[in-house]
Parts: sequence; C-alpha cells; structure tokens
Amino acid sequence: MQAGLNDGKYSLDNNCQLRDAYNHQLLHQPSIRDIAMELAEERSDDDSERDGNHYYSSTFDPFYEEPVDFNCEDDDDDSREDRATLPSKYVNKMNRYKEMREKVPDCNTAPERYIYKNTMSTKATCHAELLKICQKHGAPKVMYDDIVTWATAWTAQDENVFKGEGRANKWTRKKTLKYLKEVFGMSGLDPTSFVVEMEDGRQVSVPVVDFAESMRSILNDKEVMKHIMNGLDPETWRPIVSEEEHENNPDAFIDDKDSGYLYRQGIKLHVPEKCDEVLVRPFPVIIHIDKSHSDLFGNLAVAPIQVMPAMLGVNVQQQSAAWRSIATIPNLSAGKGKHGKDKDSVKKLREYHKVMTAALSSFVKCYEDGGFMWTDDKGRVVTYFDQD
Repeated sequence: MQAGLNDGKYSLDNNCQLRDAYNHQLLHQPSIRDIAMELAEERSDDDSERDGNHYYSSTFDPFYEEPVDFNCEDDDDDSREDRATLPSKYVNKMNRYKEMREKVPDCNTAPERYIYKNTMSTKATCHAELLKICQKHGAPKVMYDDIVTWATAWTAQDENVFKGEGRANKWTRKKTLKYLKEVFGMSGLDPTSFVVEMEDGRQVSVPVVDFAESMRSILNDKEVMKHIMNGLDPETWRPIVSEEEHENNPDAFIDDKDSGYLYRQGIKLHVPEKCDEVLVRPFPVIIHIDKSHSDLFGNLAVAPIQVMPAMLGVNVQQQSAAWRSIATIPNLSAGKGKHGKDKDSVKKLREYHKVMTAALSSFVKCYEDGGFMWTDDKGRVVTYFDQD
C-alpha cells in the first residue's frame, strides 16, 4: 500500500500527508488540503465585498488575525471590539505593563548602608563563634544549646575550668582519652600490632587486644553482669541443677546455654575437680568472626574477632556492651594489584591461618597460662579457667 500511494498524486513526506492520501485515494473523502483550499476560496470571495483598507493573504492561513488599531479615537466602543482580534486578557496585560513602566517608588531616598562598627560584646562574639563551629561540623541545632548549658554549668563551679595554662598543658581529645584510660583502668585495652609475613613476601599488620584485659572490662561492668543466666549459681557460675538430675528429669526444661550437655562437659574438662568453687570459676566464651566488608571480587576486606562470656543470658547477648573485639583481620588481598590476586585456594587458606594464629595469640596464651585473675566487688581474687 505504501508503494501504491507514493506512485500517486501526493508525496508522502510525513504522517499528515499519508493520512490525506489514504482518505482521498481509498476512502474517496476530501483531504485536509482540499478543505483548506475551499475555505481559502470562500474567504477570498468575502474579502472582495469588504472594505479595501484591510489586507488579506491570498492563501488560507488558519492562524491569521486581523490587525488591531488601538489608537483609533474615532471608533466607538462597539467598533473597537469588532476590530480587535486579541483576547481581552492580553489587552489588559499590555495596559498593565505600560502602567508599571511609568510607576516610581513612593520613597525616593535609600536607607543608609549598614557598616559593622565592632559593637558586639565578648559574650555575643563567643556565642557567634560557637554557632560557626557547630555549622562547620554539621552539628544538630540542639547541640548548640547543650554546649552552652554544659559550659555555663562548669564555669559556675570553677571559673578557671577553661583557663589556659600554656600550650603544653592544653587539653586535647587525645590527652583526655589517655587520662580517662588511666583513671578507669583501661590502659590494657590498647591494641598491639603483630606483623605476619605472607608467602609472597608481603607483610600484614594484625592489631590484637589483650584477651584477659578485655574480659576484665566486661566483668567490671555491673550493668552487663546483672544478666547471668538464671540456671547458674551467681557465686560459682556453675549450673544449679546437677547433670544427673537434669538428664533424668522428664520435665526438665531446655532453656539457655547452661542446659546443654557440652556446657557441663566443658566445666568437667577444664576446671579442677577439687577446688574452692567460689574462688575458682569456669569462664566459657563465645567467639564470633564475620567480615564487615567485601570488595567487588568477593575478597575479605576486614573481619573483626569478637568475644562474649558465655555465662551471660540471651537477653544481653544482642547488646554491644557484652562483646569485646580482641583482634581484627585486615584485607589479605591488599598490595597484590588488579591482576595479582592469587586464585590458589590452598595458598589462601595457609595465609589465612597464619593471620588467625596471630589474631588469637592472646587468647591461646591466656588458656595455656591456666586462665586469668580478677578481683570481684567483694575483694575476692577469683581465677577463671577458659573454655570455648
């Protein structure tokens, strides 16, 4: 059909011409072009009967509008309305624009230019500087009020609390953290870096935190230690119900970790049989490792090793305060480059075990030493034997 229409009278350059040709040749209906030509002829006949002062195009223009003479003063209102072809809203806007061009402000004098004359007080300047600091670091709005309240309260107690004592005695964030570690006995939680050499000669640094110090920090946290499992004796940390009674009781309830068989067997295996059960206690732990990030190739980037005392109940097991990170495994693919990554799985495992040996070195040492010592809130020196 396309070829037949192209061979006809009309040139099919666009969809409109194609539609006209289709209507004219196949449906025997007049096209848009034919209708336009008929209207042009009718309008030409009407133009011959009108006043010759107006010019009309010899061809039909569907968008043609008669010119408007807005300056004709002899015509009455009805004649002007007949002569006007623009809608009234456009005429009103044109008159509005003409009116606004001739309008001037009522006050012809401008106010005096403001010049800051350093009239702010020291207190106002201090608060303005604090606003700039909060805005610089993206602090929330309420933080400004909290800082002002905090500074005001401490200044009321000691007016020299923020007084400078020289550059050497300036309190920085690093100095404050170091002081707090010493006061609260947490200096032992600083990590120690172990350097492990890979099989290709690369050196990997593994930060390791002392296991015994990490566990003491949990034991000293009274809020965490409130959640000892209900099935354990709070003085000895051993199951209240004996193994035989638990196994032979048909109504025994399997609850937390202490009701499991391996938990009781671990106490038998690692804790001496004849000892003071108050001063010598079992210390089971849960060790968790999981990568925190993977690159686009699925390679392990960072993997923290976390430990939690197993005698704590499940209600506190989901809280970060009950866990301590004792080591961090870094990205073992670092330094190999884009095309230097080894695909040998056996070699990867050997390197991984080397790093794990360094990461768990503090835990292994504590186990081989027979546990660790701790002074409880009653002043008793307690020995804990590790079991995992």
